[in-house]
Amino acid sequence: MHPGSQPPSDDTALVIFLGIGFLIAGIIYIAPSIVAFRRNHPNRWIILVINVAFGGTIIGWGIAMVWAMRAAHRVGSTGSGGESGLNLFINDVKKIQVVDPPPLPATSPVQELERLHDLLVRGAISQLEFDGLKAKLLGGVSSQ
Repeated sequence: MHPGSQPPSDDTALVIFLGIGFLIAGIIYIAPSIVAFRRNHPNRWIILVINVAFGGTIIGWGIAMVWAMRAAHRVGSTGSGGESGLNLFINDVKKIQVVDPPPLPATSPVQELERLHDLLVRGAISQLEFDGLKAKLLGGVSSQ
C-alpha cells in the first residue's frame, strides 16, 4: 500500500459512522443550551456555562435542561417579579385580590320552579331532589 493511497472502504464507513455518532452525541450534549437560546431565555448564557461545564454528568445536563425549559419573567413584563440574580425561583408569586362573587340575578319563585322542572324533565335531578328543592323554595317564599 502506498502512503498516498485511499484507505479501504470499510475504514471510511467506520470513520463516517463515528463522525455521525459524535455529531449526534454533541447535539444531545448541548441540547439544553439550544433550547435556552431558541426560547430566548433570560439566563441562556449561564445555562450554556452550566451545560458545558457540568453537562457530562447526567445531573448537570438535567439541571440545565430543566432550567432552559422553565418559563421566566421577562424585563418589562406585567408581573411583579422580574430579573433577580440567577432566577433560581423563576416565577415569582403573583399578588391577587380576593373579591366576593357578584350576586346572582334575582329570579322569581315561578322562574325558579320552571328551571327545576326543566332539570327534572331532562333527568339532571331526580324526583326526590326536585321535591326537596321545591319545598325549600316554597318554604322561602312563604316566610317572606
